[in-house]
Amino acid sequence: MNCPSCKTEYRTDLARRCSHCDVPLVESLDSLESFSGPDGAGLAWRGNDPVIFSCVLGALRDHKIQSYQIAEHDQLSRFAAMRPSYEIFVRRDDVAPAEKVIREALDSKASE
Repeated sequence: MNCPSCKTEYRTDLARRCSHCDVPLVESLDSLESFSGPDGAGLAWRGNDPVIFSCVLGALRDHKIQSYQIAEHDQLSRFAAMRPSYEIFVRRDDVAPAEKVIREALDSKASE
């Protein structure tokens, strides 16, 4: 796991947020290279359902919208009552098209 801000590397089993920057860690900094321009990244979707998370990622991939995701469930304490948390980011310019693709994918899934 890596901090997208300061680039510090963390062991997967020890942290889910950067101790210096207090931002969620990402699995790979390579996936962030295309998001580091002046427009940066924007949040396209956030939720707790792993099935919907997979559906959203698939829809974005099918429409060739680059994304990276943060899954904050790997480090939950066994005593925590929290549910897993997922976030999907896209280029800021792609937020509106991504939201449209996500709505269509979720509407399609709901009608199944």
